Amino acid sequence: MYVNFQIGPKSVAYSENHGLIFRSFMYLFQRIQEQSNTHFILKASYLEIYNEKVIDLLNAGTIRKPLAVRWSKKACGFFVENLFTVDCEELDDLIAVLEEGMRNRSIGRHNMNDFSSRSHTILTVHITSELPAENGVFITRTGKINFVDLAGSEMTKKTQSEGKMLEEANNINKSLMVLGYCIASLSDPKKKTNHVPYRDSKLTKLLADSLAGNGVTLMIACISPAKFNVSETVNTLRYAARAKKIRTKPVVLMDPREALILSLKHEIETLENENKHLRTALRISSTSTPSDKNSNKVKTPPKVDLEKLGDMELQELMELVRLYVKENAELQQQNMELFNSREVLQRDHEVVCRENERLSRKLEGKTKTPDTGR
Repeated sequence: MYVNFQIGPKSVAYSENHGLIFRSFMYLFQRIQEQSNTHFILKASYLEIYNEKVIDLLNAGTIRKPLAVRWSKKACGFFVENLFTVDCEELDDLIAVLEEGMRNRSIGRHNMNDFSSRSHTILTVHITSELPAENGVFITRTGKINFVDLAGSEMTKKTQSEGKMLEEANNINKSLMVLGYCIASLSDPKKKTNHVPYRDSKLTKLLADSLAGNGVTLMIACISPAKFNVSETVNTLRYAARAKKIRTKPVVLMDPREALILSLKHEIETLENENKHLRTALRISSTSTPSDKNSNKVKTPPKVDLEKLGDMELQELMELVRLYVKENAELQQQNMELFNSREVLQRDHEVVCRENERLSRKLEGKTKTPDTGR
């Protein structure tokens, strides 16, 4: 996440001094090229939050028509309805998305900045990877990278904003204030269980998964060394210090069906190995224990080539797991019965041994006693 709190001159240089987003794009494609055995699909979207309205920066046909932010149970979070996405096969495609969004972004001029951002922007790169796993099962992982540029918090006394720009400044400050409340709630362990006001702003709705989701968030706070901006600098540093206390746990997102198939495949392999071990133990126990002719023989599930597991239907896999679990339970039961039988035999053997020892001692005592009858 790229965050810009402090007001100051802003420019984008497409030269050897590339910025954070450009460098991130280059790094992303370098990593993709290193993984030649994995197929990647990249899509990008670019939006701005202007006066609490979400505007698509890539779809010029909308004529800055606001888009709705909705909650999705399937996505487990908020999303922007009808947001335009662009397929990006090469680095140049992502750079074109960045340039187009920057051209369409709302900017203004006031006493402190000739090119002041009048909105927050979120550039999102959606990444899908398809990796062929062992045994013919393909693994699909999904993820996204959000590049967020926050408009600077404005003191209207310094900027001398009026009319439209004053309204923009108020909305910018309001959304940053709500973001501050969310960060304060998430960074304080005592408040973590309390309500976090994500719904109070469009910005915090769309950043909810970045702040407290299953990803990794990097915040860069921009400050000014000028004495004139000392109060803003201190506030920004405090803001960043609170954000630093937030802890998230990265989790790999997989296609639910493929994740289930992979889990079932591993479970089948585990059960096969465990059942093989149980059958070996059962044979060893059976040789030292009288067999029960009336005991039922455990039915073995059909043998399956692990290479073909990926081609099987989900229902077939679940049935196969059920059979292996049943076999496992029956083998464990038979092993337990044999173990108990062996325990009983061992105890009986010990009793007989002790009795033999007692009788031997008694007999030995009899032979040593003198015959007084003569």
